[in-house]
Amino acid sequence: MSGSSSSNKNSATTLLNIVKSYRASDVLEFTAKRKVADDSREGILHNLNASSGSSQSRPEAEGEDDDKNGHRGGEGRPSSVIVVDSTMTPLEAATLLWENNIMGAPVYDATTKTFVGMFDVRDILSCVTAAHREYLELGGPNAIVAVGKHHTSGEDIHQANDATYLETHRKIQGELLAKAIQRLKISTKPSTPGAVTVSYLAARNPVDQTYSKDTLLLDICKGLTSRHMHRVPITDSSSGTPVCIGIISQSGLVAFLASKCPHGSLDETMIDAGLSFRKDVVQVAESETAFTTFELLDSKRLSGIAVVDEDGKLIGNTSAVDIKNAVMDAGRTVMDMDILSYLACVRQSQVMKNCKVPNCHVREDATVGNVVNLLAKTGFHRVFVVDDGMKPVGVISFTDIIQFFVKSEMDENDVEGNAGDPNS
Repeated sequence: MSGSSSSNKNSATTLLNIVKSYRASDVLEFTAKRKVADDSREGILHNLNASSGSSQSRPEAEGEDDDKNGHRGGEGRPSSVIVVDSTMTPLEAATLLWENNIMGAPVYDATTKTFVGMFDVRDILSCVTAAHREYLELGGPNAIVAVGKHHTSGEDIHQANDATYLETHRKIQGELLAKAIQRLKISTKPSTPGAVTVSYLAARNPVDQTYSKDTLLLDICKGLTSRHMHRVPITDSSSGTPVCIGIISQSGLVAFLASKCPHGSLDETMIDAGLSFRKDVVQVAESETAFTTFELLDSKRLSGIAVVDEDGKLIGNTSAVDIKNAVMDAGRTVMDMDILSYLACVRQSQVMKNCKVPNCHVREDATVGNVVNLLAKTGFHRVFVVDDGMKPVGVISFTDIIQFFVKSEMDENDVEGNAGDPNS
């Protein structure tokens, strides 16, 4: 954050004044420049790793590139913007998001020339957990164990170290998962009777209000909070047909706000500023399976939850984006393993269980600026608030930050309205 101090204004007012002063086009431009800078850094890192012989990759934040432009073009969007075609299967749509490291995209129906809604990685979450239940019904681990017993009959070997056994294990698991997904019809075309369609899933997050590049950020913030949306498409209808020219997500918006806040303007503590953070924190124990963890995420309709150790201390977090390996790696990542081991596989690291998964947290006395900057820099959708014992006592999401200053605008309007009311 840069600029001069604004000690005469509280945090909510500072943030509110920013969204009153800028338009959607400003965020799109900011996001594009940030992407160029990120790509440049990634290129340098890749070259350094290549020259040193390292294959280590940077841990993937849960949608830090929500506004990243992709390579899929076509009717309804320029080639630089990711838009899901309504004829795609849910699995194809989810794969498109995962391959481009984005959390969601608008679904376009070329027949009606309309945007049906927003397809989100959380939409595929329920499909994948349902597929895993089908996988269990098809025999799941029992079928794999049977193969293991057959393989070791009469042989004095250790299964875990036998490459042939492991490959057979993975092959059978991949085949069972493929059958489970086929049963659910999330990988079949919409014309197939009983198929789950992208349009059906996206309709749960309808695009019932359009935003152009000239829309005030305040209006976009109000739309995000009132409809509980994480991102909105910015469209251009000058040709008579709506064309998506960009996406503004909560993460991109908060990063933009952080870049525009004057130095010292968000130095109030969360408590003094009235930024509510105390709430029941949905969490799972580190020994819980990945499947149970994702089922909880789906049932609560959350984008992420905390992972705690046996003492209740925060040691990590997981989100809906972490489920992709269970679908895309042909059975190499199993959801029956504990959540920390699963995350170590998903995030392509050699992290052992005593080296906990990175998490995003602040103390109870943190300032609003601490939280906003942390969200902006990490790309995580939430910051957990912990006590002195590292136990989670609250959480702050992008939604909470946006509601924080949008509510102040509503309170401001109420005061102005009451000032002219003789009965107030």
